Amino acid sequence: MTERRTGAYGPDDDIVDFILGITYEIWEERGVDLIHQYYGKDCVVWGLDGITHGAQAVVDATWATLAAFPDRKLVAEHVIWSGSRDDGYYTSHRLLSMATNEGPTMYGPATGGRIRMTNIADCVIEDGVITREWLIRDNMMFATQLAADPLAVARDMQANRTDEHQEWLDGEAERTRSTSVPDTAPVDPVEDPTAFAWRVLNACWTGDRETFDSAHAPYCVLHRSPFRHYSGRHEVFDYYESLRRIIGDPSISIDHVATQSLSTNGADIAVRWSVTGTHTGPVMGVPPTGKPIYILGVTHWRCIAGRIAIEMTVFDDLAVLSQVVDPA
Repeated sequence: MTERRTGAYGPDDDIVDFILGITYEIWEERGVDLIHQYYGKDCVVWGLDGITHGAQAVVDATWATLAAFPDRKLVAEHVIWSGSRDDGYYTSHRLLSMATNEGPTMYGPATGGRIRMTNIADCVIEDGVITREWLIRDNMMFATQLAADPLAVARDMQANRTDEHQEWLDGEAERTRSTSVPDTAPVDPVEDPTAFAWRVLNACWTGDRETFDSAHAPYCVLHRSPFRHYSGRHEVFDYYESLRRIIGDPSISIDHVATQSLSTNGADIAVRWSVTGTHTGPVMGVPPTGKPIYILGVTHWRCIAGRIAIEMTVFDDLAVLSQVVDPA
């Protein structure tokens, strides 16, 4: 009988070491059964593309991914965190996923193609165990690199959406609509990162150019995926303007903020956020439908001298598209 492997990390380890270490053990070393050690039996993983309950379901999903992408690597890019050993930790872990498609996926048969995509996993860790996770995946980039038709995949996602998932989407949209944006004065991101996050993201989604420019360095860059980059605050503002043309009357909620200082000149900030609105502009050939849209996203900022220098933002464009396409 094979003895189950024990993972090398525990609740008293440095939290960044813990997150990077368990990810490497599970994926690169294929210690998939270690999920039972590192994830709670009743953990919940929320995503714009579905909800997963329990460690065993996480194990099953991991093995399914490896069957389709046996050489998959998750290359750590950054971990931004908050909390403590006694109170529990919150981590926002950004990864570059690289793999070769050698088995069938929800997008179709194996293509043999290489994929690169950015994921962010926001986790609550209590006593060395992940109890809650928000998994943000760039599924649009995933699908297009596998030569899938985004509209067809979006219709499949819509058709396969569970009642539980739809209820969660509706509830999160209602929560976001009922959230009031605090009236914050200009603030330094190091002194009050939460107020800074509210002010900046509200400016992004309402088109407040003066506030946007004051919070972004002229040379700032936005990375939306390994292949989509925007350089300079004018391009970054134009990107958000393109979203505002699709999503009318947006409401925003800042759901979690974590930060670490950068010596004396700045900070790294992770923000999990929600936006809801109405589909009022064409997107990928789909004309305005008036349907509600809900987005779950995570943004990582590197702030230098009080302004955003680098932004990494991830949300699931494909799952958003699935909310407005006509049924198959």
